[in-house]
Amino acid sequence: MQSESAAPRLLSTRAPLFARPASAGEAVLCLHASHGSPAQWRGLAAALLGRAELVAPHLCGRSPTAWPQGAAHGLQVDAHAARALLPGSNNSFAPPGLHLVGHSYGGALALQMALQQPRRVRSLTLYEPLPFGVIRSAAPADEALGEIEAIAGAVEALVRRGDLEGAARIFVGYWGGATAWQAMDPAQRAALRARMASVAQHSEALFRATWTPRLLACLQMPVLLIYGAATRAPARRLIDLLGAACPQAQCVEIAGAGHFGPMTHPAEVNAAISRHLSANGLQGQRAQPSHSRAASTAFGAWSSYLHPAAAERST
Repeated sequence: MQSESAAPRLLSTRAPLFARPASAGEAVLCLHASHGSPAQWRGLAAALLGRAELVAPHLCGRSPTAWPQGAAHGLQVDAHAARALLPGSNNSFAPPGLHLVGHSYGGALALQMALQQPRRVRSLTLYEPLPFGVIRSAAPADEALGEIEAIAGAVEALVRRGDLEGAARIFVGYWGGATAWQAMDPAQRAALRARMASVAQHSEALFRATWTPRLLACLQMPVLLIYGAATRAPARRLIDLLGAACPQAQCVEIAGAGHFGPMTHPAEVNAAISRHLSANGLQGQRAQPSHSRAASTAFGAWSSYLHPAAAERST
């Protein structure tokens, strides 16, 4: 059993998925963005230490997890793999249920899992989930849809041509701002280049998630939708659409943050996640945000976010 003072760890299973078992507690499944890794949840693991079993899988298409050969690029692939990781789950969520946390693609994946087994999910906590198909379904004439279709198309075209750096520049520049790419060091840029193929695969899956408001209304569990005040129009539009469709949805804005808020504003984002989990059944003392490791610049946290190997070496 880990003590309260023990350092949080992400343990490599030597399989495609990573997990950090806590002492005893409820399960919190954390799903990373397509450009990220399980390492993005290290701060949340520290906040929940001793209160929950935090499970943070590598998602398909992200090394070391190859996309299954012949499988369509849909959210169901990752949903199946993530469920299979849960102890004793038999590809299902055991009582008393599961808390799902997700960012970007991971947020859309959490919604997919909740839609498949809504009665077994205790809460959803999502930072800017991106099921772009919801805009296609509910607001096909919205300018935000055309904007994200153009960006996704440009990234996919560059990936097909083998120009991974060009794809990464467009992706990071759009979601992180004009200076984001220049602010990254060579190792960080290399890590993102390596992830562009999976970003394109995940983008295809996100556009296929054409969930209607009627279907989303089946999500009766508490839902927290977190977004950055400086985010892009498609992400903000999705917060509005999902907030209107999910019966128990609440929205929280993070001042100064964009789509990469879990990385650039980890203390604020993790505090919001922890509060929502505590309000919806997670036992133990409510975690207080720690500013000791806050990024000195907007992209100061890129290294641990992009390089999960550093987290593995701490075990």
